[in-house]
Amino acid sequence: MSLVALSKISHSFGIQTIFQNMSFSLEANSRIGLVGKNGSGKTTIFNLITQQLQPESGNVHLAKNAKIAYLTQEPQLNNNQTLEQSVLESRSDYVKYSAQLRAAEELLSQQNTAENLQKYSQAREKFEFIDGYNFRTEMKLVLTSLNFPLSTWDRTIRNFSGGEKTRIQLAKILLQPFDLILLDEPTNHLDIEMIYWLENYLVNLGKPYMIISHDRLFLDKTVTKIAEIRGHALEWYKGNFSFYLQEREERRILQEKLANKQQKQADKLEEQIKQYRIWGRARDSEVMFKRAKELEKRLDKLEPVETIQKEKSLNLDFGKTRRSGNDVYVLEDLSFGWPDLVLAKNVNLQLNYQERIAVLGPNGCGKTTFLKLLNGELSPLSGLAKRGASLKIGYYDQMHLVLDNSLTIKETIWQLSPMATRGYVLGYLARFGFTGDQVDKSVQILSGGEKARLYLAKLIHEKPNFLILDEPTNHLDIDMISYLEAALEDFAGTIIFVSHDRYFIEKIATKKWIFRKHTIEETEKKLVDLFFQKKKKTKNNNSLRKAPKSNNPTNPIVLKKLHDKIEKMERSLKEDKSALAHLQAKFADPATFKDEKLVLQINTQIKELQGEIVAASKELDRLETEYLELSLV
Repeated sequence: MSLVALSKISHSFGIQTIFQNMSFSLEANSRIGLVGKNGSGKTTIFNLITQQLQPESGNVHLAKNAKIAYLTQEPQLNNNQTLEQSVLESRSDYVKYSAQLRAAEELLSQQNTAENLQKYSQAREKFEFIDGYNFRTEMKLVLTSLNFPLSTWDRTIRNFSGGEKTRIQLAKILLQPFDLILLDEPTNHLDIEMIYWLENYLVNLGKPYMIISHDRLFLDKTVTKIAEIRGHALEWYKGNFSFYLQEREERRILQEKLANKQQKQADKLEEQIKQYRIWGRARDSEVMFKRAKELEKRLDKLEPVETIQKEKSLNLDFGKTRRSGNDVYVLEDLSFGWPDLVLAKNVNLQLNYQERIAVLGPNGCGKTTFLKLLNGELSPLSGLAKRGASLKIGYYDQMHLVLDNSLTIKETIWQLSPMATRGYVLGYLARFGFTGDQVDKSVQILSGGEKARLYLAKLIHEKPNFLILDEPTNHLDIDMISYLEAALEDFAGTIIFVSHDRYFIEKIATKKWIFRKHTIEETEKKLVDLFFQKKKKTKNNNSLRKAPKSNNPTNPIVLKKLHDKIEKMERSLKEDKSALAHLQAKFADPATFKDEKLVLQINTQIKELQGEIVAASKELDRLETEYLELSLV
């Protein structure tokens, strides 16, 4: 049974048609990535599913009692609540039953009567039914993973930044009960380590979700289907994002071949029709005219093959620029930040001509402040920041503050070259996707994606030889990011940038500068080694394969038996997880749904296996803790 079904949906905004006769459903095993150009209607689909928006025609059906969690890009939080109060709000049942349990405990401690014991037993049973004892642990895990340690839980929401509020909203969404989760750009405002965590969380979630994201690696790791908005409807691809790109191109080529074949057939029919008419006139033959008519009917019945138009690439070429010196920046014993908050100290690094540096670190560590220092907006607290010769800096501010809201798109570029012709300005803007009446739109009313494109147009027009880019992929759709990547790869100058887009980082960066141990270190390691392998190493260190040395060791035979039991349970757990993945994969086969008994049987097996995996994981944790304690005796 579908959790959500949209049937023959049509919707428009003003004269712009968004969807026309669109139908699709979301099932219990759905893990879908929703992609499309900025403005194509991705968020509109989410608003239709949650019924925050009513379609002009068509129906939206939700399964009875289905709970949908929806992460929007605009968090709605109560500024007067503390972080803990705000997050607990997502579990009203926990708040209710934990209060009842505390009251019953208090009553029992005052009067140990049979009646009070029964009340306590009932309250505890209700609390256990909602898995209340595990919720605090889960809450701590989620908040800590999103960089909210216990020390921040009593801070009021108004004292958090916009990015932090978005992460608080994400925590609330993940912790509330739901049957389906909708995530609109969930990786925005997450640092790389958080993105790795969220990927793993979703993969192991065991519940359906639909994700809007421009993070290609994130979609590769988390989804099993891609839905692309094209032609006012959805085109479906069975696989992750990388498969979708390959399959889309293969479909385009196939459709093109079919269209060419049909066109040849149509041309041949038209030629035959023309010939029969010539013969009919020449011979005054009704038979020839009749054959011509028959062929015309065949021609009319040919269903036109709809081709997938190859996207027209945008030209973001930076062109030739004046060369800088070899030493772009030299940092010696550099400290920066503020007198009461030093962000990094003892920084000794050198940035050379044509290097491409990705600046990495957790949110709030000072990455943007560091870029502003290189741009000359801030001064070091101590040490030296030597700027090289012949530098012309192009600074990309993620807030786009340098754009003038009083100007139009056309005026923004024209003021950079007042003597240029109108034709030159319009031609230049067309390279960035601004055509027709769009060029007369006011900057003030532009969307985030349009402002990002205009900012890039302005930046490239200034012909810099040193680019300082702060989150340049924010607000860009996936196609636009790929155009930017191509332009940066061909750029002849030097680049230093901050980004949380891992694909973008690995494609562009030759080196990485990472905030670590109160300074900045240089590395050429891949992100997976810097972040994911670090966690893996920590996990392996805690896996308790070898007993640590101790002055008074426990009997080694006891330890060996416990060690063997842990290894046996781990093998069993691995087999159970593999079996679970095999069962879940059966839902990817449409043939499975033709047999209702088979679907019920697989669902039952999945639930049983999930229960066994949870129980086994808890037991494994207990055994490993016991092993550690005995090893240290």
